[in-house]
Amino acid sequence: MLQRDLQGARQICLALLSLSFLSACQSLMTTGAYLHADEMAKVARWTPTYIETPHFTLKAYLGPQRGSDRPIVIYVEGDGFAWVDKNWVSPDPTPRDPFMLSVALQDNYYNAAYLARPCQYVIKVDRGANCQVALWTDARFNQVVIDDMSGAIDQILLRTGHSKVVLVGGSGGGAVIMLLASKRNDIAAVVTLAGLLDHRAWTNFHKISPLDQSLNPADFYPKIAATPQLHLLAGEDDVIPVELSRRELLRLQALSPQTVSSYEIAGIDHSCCWSGYWTVHYRDIIDSLLETEVSDGRLRIAPFRENP
Repeated sequence: MLQRDLQGARQICLALLSLSFLSACQSLMTTGAYLHADEMAKVARWTPTYIETPHFTLKAYLGPQRGSDRPIVIYVEGDGFAWVDKNWVSPDPTPRDPFMLSVALQDNYYNAAYLARPCQYVIKVDRGANCQVALWTDARFNQVVIDDMSGAIDQILLRTGHSKVVLVGGSGGGAVIMLLASKRNDIAAVVTLAGLLDHRAWTNFHKISPLDQSLNPADFYPKIAATPQLHLLAGEDDVIPVELSRRELLRLQALSPQTVSSYEIAGIDHSCCWSGYWTVHYRDIIDSLLETEVSDGRLRIAPFRENP
């Protein structure tokens, strides 16, 4: 009996040690992610900053100002490291591989800025007030989140002197920018990269918990459809499969076929290789959205061609 108790205690101790080890590893990886993002931005001569909003401190990076009269391009991060695995919520959503920061830093033509999502890059530097796991799980697109990110955009515009914005968002950041576009009147264009357009359809597809505390972009399509927009789909995407995105795009295009366009990229998946693609094509993409014409009272986007 005593031996069995000792074996049980030993197993518990080993489990606790394993959890402690994993927690320590996660902490080190998160710290490294903060430093890596700062170093990436420093190399590209982007300036780190924090933006205070009513509920959160948001991390941002501002690109070199180039004196252009074009709209500023603001890149919005994806969901980051929200889950360690399917059963373990991450204690810090800071992305291990900063998807949209990598994309943003390729932009050396437009005035540009990068905006992280709530609680990314702030918890370990004691700026994570109000951070709770719901903000990177089922409430990731909550009204408070969208309002505070919109307020952060206002502050970026004040700092840079711009009045119009092009929003670029990847993965869950695509949902964020669509929701932002639905409530603002200064959005010149929207670009999503493997973007989430309907989170209810997405959670149903994957048979995962619904995002019950989140706004859904699909509910705001009538307010968004008139904004010039391009949705880039990853042909090999198993996170947001193209069949889901195609279905949503049909709904959007039915509302405004002149302003909603999409392009499916073969050989690219949800997270791989977007920065390389953006480096080559971002000027053509953004210019195609900004170079619009009006015919019969309707706005038409100049066509984007991958190989003009």
